[in-house]
Amino acid sequence: MGDNLERLHQVVQNKRKVLIATHTNPDPDSIASAYALRHLFASWGINSVLVYGGIIGRAENKAMITRLQIPMRSIQTIDPFNFTVVSLVDCQPFSGNAPLPLSLVPSIVVDHHPARKISLLKKVPFVDIRPAYGSTSSILAEYLVKEGVDINRRLATALYYGIMSDTRYLGRDAHEVDVKLSAALYPKVLGKTLSQIEYPSLPREYFRILQEALERTMWYPPQGVLISELGEMADPDMVAIIADFLIRMDGVRWLLVLGEMDHEVLFSLRTTGRHKGSADKLARDLIRGVEGASAGGHEATAGGRWLLAVPQSRKEATQKLKERFLKKLGCDRAKGIPVV
Repeated sequence: MGDNLERLHQVVQNKRKVLIATHTNPDPDSIASAYALRHLFASWGINSVLVYGGIIGRAENKAMITRLQIPMRSIQTIDPFNFTVVSLVDCQPFSGNAPLPLSLVPSIVVDHHPARKISLLKKVPFVDIRPAYGSTSSILAEYLVKEGVDINRRLATALYYGIMSDTRYLGRDAHEVDVKLSAALYPKVLGKTLSQIEYPSLPREYFRILQEALERTMWYPPQGVLISELGEMADPDMVAIIADFLIRMDGVRWLLVLGEMDHEVLFSLRTTGRHKGSADKLARDLIRGVEGASAGGHEATAGGRWLLAVPQSRKEATQKLKERFLKKLGCDRAKGIPVV
């Protein structure tokens, strides 16, 4: 760890224009990791700018940024080529969910997802990828503890929520480090603020989408498979929200949620603990050989996106992913029954 931090320090030392980017449509782990890296850099006397790609649509994520006063801005408001150091947290370059131009190689990559494009990662001066960890927030929390940097209450709350949300309160893909660090952070957590983040007010639109999702969900009992098609949507986070909701249904082994937005199809995969398999592998199998598609994740949870050429039909792309999923799991499409 000491050598890692020394190398990281060397990359940013004496640099005046440092950028920290989350993945597209950032989740709490990505937001907390970026916030923590900014705090680490500040302890070294280095200022940095936090940016995200896509949108921040989920009510919990909006509340997190607002209530913890995290200074994030859209990458659309800056030119990343104007920065001498560019950092990526909770994602990797050239993997489909990084908001940077493909021609821009970052200086720093910190992530907990399995390594992608290993040959291209060799061009990055500093890489710290730990797929055994349940969250990138744990990696950044370790950095801060190792450096002896004070973790204030807002940052502790962000990191704690980042760890808990990505591991579903240490019940999914959690490492002993996630458990240890979340316990260390908890005494500093702003309890009331955390509650306001976890249980924000939800717009009426959320419940309309939830109703439609249930009406469009098919159940394949012999294999314990659920598929939900959301159709057109305005918030990309709804795919993951619905996936996290439906995976709680009794008897579910595998779940696929699909949604369509602009010129792309997004999907989330889940598998349950008792029937745990590699969601990451299945997600990548679904888009194998598909131009403009990317996917990744962990053993129990994964997702992906298919960026379509303009003439391509989103409905056709959705059906192709659905059919591949059913075939992989040995389901007969004709034997699906509505959940409601």
